Amino acid sequence: MITEIFKDKKLEIRELSQYSLKDAKRFLNFINSLIGERAQILLNKEMSLKEERIWLKGQLKEVKGNKKVSLVAEDNNMIVGSVEVGVGNGRADRVGTLHIAIRDGYRRIGLGKYLMESVIKLAKRRLKVKIIRIPVFATNKPAVGLYRSRGFKEVARIPKQFRYKGKIVDEIIFLRYL
Repeated sequence: MITEIFKDKKLEIRELSQYSLKDAKRFLNFINSLIGERAQILLNKEMSLKEERIWLKGQLKEVKGNKKVSLVAEDNNMIVGSVEVGVGNGRADRVGTLHIAIRDGYRRIGLGKYLMESVIKLAKRRLKVKIIRIPVFATNKPAVGLYRSRGFKEVARIPKQFRYKGKIVDEIIFLRYL
């Protein structure tokens, strides 16, 4: 675990580990806060504690099996950010898919950039990935800007992938070769 300062916020950054199983309620609070604000993520209904525990166990199994690396950012025991890279199977084992989520109030302070670059380094070292892939809602302008600023290139735009706030929106696929 390390401590980093982002603007006026002192945050703890740690890897997801077996210890995280005790944090299911905090992870639940995090994901449900994103769902409640209607963040541009795939989930659109609040999760139950049982569902969150199942999800967390699955995440930890993938981490333990060297199929995923994951970092969590916390502010006074509240989860404020999460990022992961999961590696593909078989012939896709050199491609890692990155997912990132930052709680409202912690965006635009450099946390997303820091978590993203940190997890990419971890994925390159532990998972041996050569390519990072990021799927994103085309309407998520801050995320699109962040990915472009970090050297990701738009390689595909898939029309009408997601339903968001009553509209059908495109998905953009970004890639970065390591």
